[in-house]
Amino acid sequence: MRAMSATACLAAGVATVQLVGIGRASAAAPRLYVDETMSTCSDSGDGTARAPFCTIAAAVSELEPGGTVYIGAGTYRETVGTPVSGTASARVKITAWPGRQPTVGTGMANGVLLSSRSYVTVSHLIVSGTTSAGISVSGGSNISIIGNEVTGAGQPVSGKTAPGIRLSGTSNGVVKKNDTHHNSDHGILLTGGTTGMTISDNVSSFNAEGYQRNAAGIDVVAPGNMLIGNVTHDNEDSGINFYPGGNNNLAANNVTYNNGDHGIDDLNVSGGRLIGNTVYHNCTSGINVEGTSGNYTVENNIAVDNAVYPAYHGIACSRRAGNIGIWDSAPATTTVDHNLVYLSTPGTMYVFKSSYDSLATMKGATGQEKHGVQGHPRFTHKAGGDFTLRAGSPAIDRANSGITGEQSVDAAGNPRVDDPQVPNTRAEGPRTYDDLGAFEYQNPRRR
Repeated sequence: MRAMSATACLAAGVATVQLVGIGRASAAAPRLYVDETMSTCSDSGDGTARAPFCTIAAAVSELEPGGTVYIGAGTYRETVGTPVSGTASARVKITAWPGRQPTVGTGMANGVLLSSRSYVTVSHLIVSGTTSAGISVSGGSNISIIGNEVTGAGQPVSGKTAPGIRLSGTSNGVVKKNDTHHNSDHGILLTGGTTGMTISDNVSSFNAEGYQRNAAGIDVVAPGNMLIGNVTHDNEDSGINFYPGGNNNLAANNVTYNNGDHGIDDLNVSGGRLIGNTVYHNCTSGINVEGTSGNYTVENNIAVDNAVYPAYHGIACSRRAGNIGIWDSAPATTTVDHNLVYLSTPGTMYVFKSSYDSLATMKGATGQEKHGVQGHPRFTHKAGGDFTLRAGSPAIDRANSGITGEQSVDAAGNPRVDDPQVPNTRAEGPRTYDDLGAFEYQNPRRR
C-alpha cells in the first residue's frame, strides 16, 4: 500500500522525490527499478526489472534502509532524493541500472537533493542542466557520492551561478570518481562546516562563471577534510581553493594544471598540509599560501612552469608569481621541503616573502627547502595531461615518506616502489624511495 500514488504526486505538482511513504510490506525484495523508456513501465506496479516504475518518484517512495533503486535509460525531469536514511549496515542506494545511462534533474533546481539524510549512496547518474547545485547535500552524515557526471549547473550570469556538487553541514562521507565540468560555479564546493569528508579521484574542469574570475575546480571553506588524487584543470579560477573557514585540510596526490589562477590557493587559513601534489602551468603561483595563512606544511610536491606562460584560454597573467609562493605573514610558520621546482623559461622560481629566481638563492636566504631540487621533472606527456614520471626524473626516490599526509599509494593507486637505478640517499622517512608529486615511477623492468 502506498501513501500517495505517482499519478497523484504529479497532479499535485510534486516534482521532488523526497516523499514520505509507508514503504513496502515486505523487505524480501529491496531492489526497485525505474525505466521510462520501457513499454512495460508503470507507477502502479511493483517496480520489478520486467515491469519497472516509470518515474523515480514512484520508486523512492517505496525505499527502506537496505533498499536500492536502479534508474534506467531516459531523461528524468525529477530531483532524486530519498524519504529515509540508511544505517551503517543497511545503506540506501540510488544508482544507474547497469548498462543504462539515466540523466536526471534537467530544468529542476537540483538533480540530487539530500537533506538531513545519512548512510545514502548516489552513484553513476548524469546530472545535467539544473538551475541550482547539480548535487546538493546538507546536514546528515556518511553520504557517498560516487561516479556521477555533473554538468551545466546554473547559468554564467550574476545571481544565477551554481556549483556542480555542493556539500553543506555534512560529515564523514565520500565524494569519489565524479566528473564535474562546465558548471557555472565551482565544480565541487565544501561549505557550512562540512567536515571529515574524503574528496578523492574526481575530475573537475572547465567550470566558469564567465562574467568574473571566481569558479574553482574544488572550493573548500570548511575544516578538517581530505582532498586526495583529484585532477583539476582548465577552471576559470584556481584548481583547488582553501579559503576562510577551510582550516586543517589535507591536499595530497592531486594534479592541477592550466587553471586561470593558482594550482592550489590558500588564503587566510591555518593548519593545512599540501603533500605530494603535481602543479603545472597555472596562470599564477602554482602553490600559493598567502594572507594570514599559517602553520602550513608544503612537502613532496612538483611545481613546474607556473606564472610564466598564458594558461586558461591563453590569458596572460600578471598577478602573483612563482612555482611556489609563500607570501605576507605566512612564512613565519610555514615549512617547505622536498619539493621539485622547474621553469622552462626565465621567471620567478620561488617566493618566500621575497622573490627568488632559483631554488639555490631561496635556500641560501631562508634555510628552507634543505632537500628541495630544481630540475626538469621528465613528465611522460604534459601536453596530454599525463604527468607520470619517466626514467631519470629527479623526482624519483626523493620524498619524505614520514611526513603526515604522505600517501602509501600514488594518485593512480600504484604502490610505492624502489627504483634500483637511484641511490636511496635523497629521501627521508620509513620508506626511502617515495617519489615527489602525484605519481610514483613504475620501473617497467620490475614488471
